[in-house]
Amino acid sequence: MSNTVTIRPTVRLVSKPRTAHPNHHLFNNNGIWWCQLTVHHGPFSKRLRFSLETRDLEQARTSSDRLFARLVPQPHAA
Repeated sequence: MSNTVTIRPTVRLVSKPRTAHPNHHLFNNNGIWWCQLTVHHGPFSKRLRFSLETRDLEQARTSSDRLFARLVPQPHAA
């Protein structure tokens, strides 16, 4: 029996503050808004793209804000 331990590097999300440029992670593809982000996992990174399934920019901003809120780790209460 083996007692090996696998250590995985943490995944981190790097994002600029959206107050200066609220559409930073958004792009329009044939009228549909998409969100793109890059996830860094140790020495590797991967670009992810998600369709926000809307033609409305305000709705796209709201959807991307919700997406980022779910991805960014929240501080735990003691």
